[in-house]
Amino acid sequence: MAKRRVVLATFGSLGDLHPMLAVALRLRALGVEAVIATSEGHRAKVEAEGLRFAAVRPDFADIERDLGVDPAEAMRRMIAGDDFLFKDVLFPYVRRSFEDALEATAGADLVAGTNFAFGARIAAEVRGVPFVALVLQPLTFLSAHDPPVLLPYPWLGTLPTKLGPKGAELLFALVKQATTSWAKPLQRLRRELGLPAERDPVFTGHFDVSQRVLGLYSPLLGAMQPDFPDVAAIVGSTFYDSEAGGADALSPELEAFLTAGPPPAVFTLGSAAVLQGERFYRDSLLAAERLGMRAVLLVGPEAAPRWAGETGLGAVAVAYAPHSQLFPRARVVVHHGGIGTTAQALRAGRPQLVVPFFADQPDNAARLVRLGVARTLPWRRYSAARATTALATLLSDPEYARAAQSAAAVVGREDGAGKAAQAISEVLARSAVVAA
Repeated sequence: MAKRRVVLATFGSLGDLHPMLAVALRLRALGVEAVIATSEGHRAKVEAEGLRFAAVRPDFADIERDLGVDPAEAMRRMIAGDDFLFKDVLFPYVRRSFEDALEATAGADLVAGTNFAFGARIAAEVRGVPFVALVLQPLTFLSAHDPPVLLPYPWLGTLPTKLGPKGAELLFALVKQATTSWAKPLQRLRRELGLPAERDPVFTGHFDVSQRVLGLYSPLLGAMQPDFPDVAAIVGSTFYDSEAGGADALSPELEAFLTAGPPPAVFTLGSAAVLQGERFYRDSLLAAERLGMRAVLLVGPEAAPRWAGETGLGAVAVAYAPHSQLFPRARVVVHHGGIGTTAQALRAGRPQLVVPFFADQPDNAARLVRLGVARTLPWRRYSAARATTALATLLSDPEYARAAQSAAAVVGREDGAGKAAQAISEVLARSAVVAA
């Protein structure tokens, strides 16, 4: 009997790709063939794990060519306002995304995707195969009972919480209405294909066509809420951080640095915000020096050559390091609040200083503060002086360390990838019975 085939679709940075890799590997262990459908730039990383890859536009090279912006400028525009991501990047490509996804899903028994995988979920509808929504962060649920921090609407502040569930629900309805104009290309494509319009393409549209909705994050960040879909479950964090596939190790340079002295502060901005990180790393290095701390700077492959030899004896700058191996050896982790980095820092049991830039990062930061494991500084206010003060507080107050260790005991037992793979397999089994 042929293997069942599942297409896992996503768009974005490594924080969007890594959960797909984690789930795909667990599906493979269950005897299910997993195909990852995403931007061409991620091909090598997927194929290094021996997984099938399908290219789905837009790729980062497409964006650079068509919009005339390099990656750093594209990131600057995304940080300036979420409308750039939707109005200039995602929705203008939705027809091409659908065409690629339709090809990628040929012979598929199920499609699972994140909320930005617009083309893949339309392809699943057209092919008549089950769709499973994969939710990477609490914000995506847009719950009135657990209101998120929303950008580009920072003026909302704590208003949704103050209004209560009914008031927050009304407020979010207005936010959804304000973003519907972004999705005109998607709605036009759906009409041409004979599909009904989506009520809320930007936030929760993928829930309407889903047989299961799986939250791939720790319940510590947000529990199940009454306004979640009936088919939703929060299955826990997923973990994957190999740079080149398979087992990974710290570089000899970094290993030697860590072994030579006390635990350092680790500063990282993931794989996207790092493109706007020059000032962040300069200020971070100065803050560590003022506190008499050693420092590890994860500066990304583009900036690594510029940092060679600039850090002095008390610090080291490298392009990348597996968070699962580096963070447990840190004294404190300073990061952008991406959900993947957040999960790794929680599992490592280290206090965190979160410097959010955009998207879900401010909401993730607020949830970490609520959990008692972190302080936060918006990136526009980040400076050597403010970072020094925040880090001094984190390191002098033992409650942060205790809360971090308590969270680590929970997150360390989570197996989001395994539970997601099992849930997908159950949908496959049900669909096979129906088909028979």
